[in-house]
Amino acid sequence: MTRFASASFVLALVVGLASLPGCGDPKVEAPTAQIDLDSDPQALLPSSALAYARLDAKAFFASQSFGPDLAKAAEKGSPLGEESGFQPSRDLEVIHAGIYSTQGADVAAILTGHFDAARIKKTAETHTPTRAGGAIVASTYAGRDVFTIDNVGITVLTPKTAVAGTETGIRRVLDRIKDGRVKRDVPPWVETTLATPGAVLAIAADVQAQPGATESLKQLPIPWAHGAQKARVLMDFNAPGSNLAATITFPDEAQAGQAAQAMSNTAQTARLLAFIGLQFREFKVTADKADVQVKISVDDQSLRTLAQGIPQWMGLR
Repeated sequence: MTRFASASFVLALVVGLASLPGCGDPKVEAPTAQIDLDSDPQALLPSSALAYARLDAKAFFASQSFGPDLAKAAEKGSPLGEESGFQPSRDLEVIHAGIYSTQGADVAAILTGHFDAARIKKTAETHTPTRAGGAIVASTYAGRDVFTIDNVGITVLTPKTAVAGTETGIRRVLDRIKDGRVKRDVPPWVETTLATPGAVLAIAADVQAQPGATESLKQLPIPWAHGAQKARVLMDFNAPGSNLAATITFPDEAQAGQAAQAMSNTAQTARLLAFIGLQFREFKVTADKADVQVKISVDDQSLRTLAQGIPQWMGLR
């Protein structure tokens, strides 16, 4: 599996893994307790990510289209039960995440919501192995307890903020806090993308952010994407379904034109998918100088179909 595929898979599991146990004793003050860890989740993320994302989890779970099915998948995928005091569809509000290419593919996600540290810790001590089948591994890093299952885990920072992701991703966040480097380190265009009003999902990717990422991108079985340099993706909910808009930047106008043509052929595939229930109200691809702009609209029933398939994709059935 390529670095990008691995990182995408880990990021897709963050909602379900958000209830993995993890927290230090709430009575023990962390070395950096004076830092406000709740005010700016994005500032906790390490710099130079290949991609940053902001997911409005509360809006997803509240969606009339697939909210109920997504909630069932999240609860079923959570290794712990209600005794941990955390239920994703009820307690998770927003996820800020970064995908990094350090030691392989790593993900760091800042979870904003409601976390009962004492109950999570108690559940961790009495549930091994977890419902997910893996054994909980407890460790201490930067003065905080970190709990992982198969290299993916979580640590609770405050009752409102937790860090989840791969073990390396979590450690990078904790190093950042310990060293007092909590500040926004993203380019202005990334910050603007993530702050787009009305977007329930915003992604800003920069292939040039880390050495070797361009070569990793070429490993993907999507030829038209090999020359991509940057991408902005925005998703919203707008009856009777959802809209997704993406802008992908290439080195020059010629490569953008070739990519647009290849994606237009993909639009033909989209029409074929309609036969299995995935209805696209719009699939439009246009080239504008070195940019390729993509607009996709999916109908309400298709969102339900996708949500109902999540448990099977995650091996939860």
